[in-house]
Amino acid sequence: MLSPTPPSSLKTSKEPVNGYQMLVAMLLMPLASALAVASWTLYTLLAIHPVYVLLPLGSGALLAWPAWRLARRNSTCRLMQWLLLGLALVLIGFGVANQPGEFLLVGGGLGVGGAVIATGIAHANGWMPGCLKCLLIGLFLAIAAGVGFSLRMEPLVVQAYGWRAAPLSLLIPLIMIMLLLWLFVESPE
Repeated sequence: MLSPTPPSSLKTSKEPVNGYQMLVAMLLMPLASALAVASWTLYTLLAIHPVYVLLPLGSGALLAWPAWRLARRNSTCRLMQWLLLGLALVLIGFGVANQPGEFLLVGGGLGVGGAVIATGIAHANGWMPGCLKCLLIGLFLAIAAGVGFSLRMEPLVVQAYGWRAAPLSLLIPLIMIMLLLWLFVESPE
């Protein structure tokens, strides 16, 4: 009769876990970047004034460099989770904003998306240090996916539930990515 436990000479390999974590990280980080771009696109679609469009991009450019530096020194997954939480709070604020000043505040807060993108690039660079071309292609595809998702889905949500539900609809995939990052991904060493 066979014993249900393996012989003591066999050791568990850690290789599949690291490969699995890399696979999950390489899927979740571009999705997080796509959601950040989708939130920018949504803000652009619902902008009251054309100048408001530049606000998330400008604040995102300002936050990208410090996020990159933090991600290179600290745990990228933990930083990404905090940034996604900040983006979730800004999206909630976007759904309840009434005054033009509140929309300006939301536009500045959506700059966290730039930090999300920079952290995702730093994380992917930690797993694949010599493949900058692959990272740039992945970034381009994530941006295209975020814009496409927002341009396709958000008008349907606005038509069905009103414009206040559109930012809140981005919370569902955002929370799913945060949960999956928390459960399955560790930072590269």
